Amino acid sequence: MTTQDLDFFKEKLGDLNEGFGYEYNMFCCEQAIIIATALQTKDKIIEFNKADSNTQFKMVPGLSDDHSGNTFGMSCKIAIAYIPRLIENVRDEKIDIINS
Repeated sequence: MTTQDLDFFKEKLGDLNEGFGYEYNMFCCEQAIIIATALQTKDKIIEFNKADSNTQFKMVPGLSDDHSGNTFGMSCKIAIAYIPRLIENVRDEKIDIINS
């Protein structure tokens, strides 16, 4: 996770030590990045959230099997919020290539 990603999550979620704690929140954020990167749209993330677990693992390679119902739901919500960061990351990568 980049520093920019961490700042994004802090802005969206507040203090990552709150609620269920830092490890829980970071797990959800890291999984959200994996989900958003694989699916890239809100509609696909909603479809993914409603799918059975076998389909979910096929749709998102690298999805952890350590999820509870809470972490899974939170990761999907954060993934939807993270979609604009995907667009920023692609734009930044293109700018880096042009400038090199």
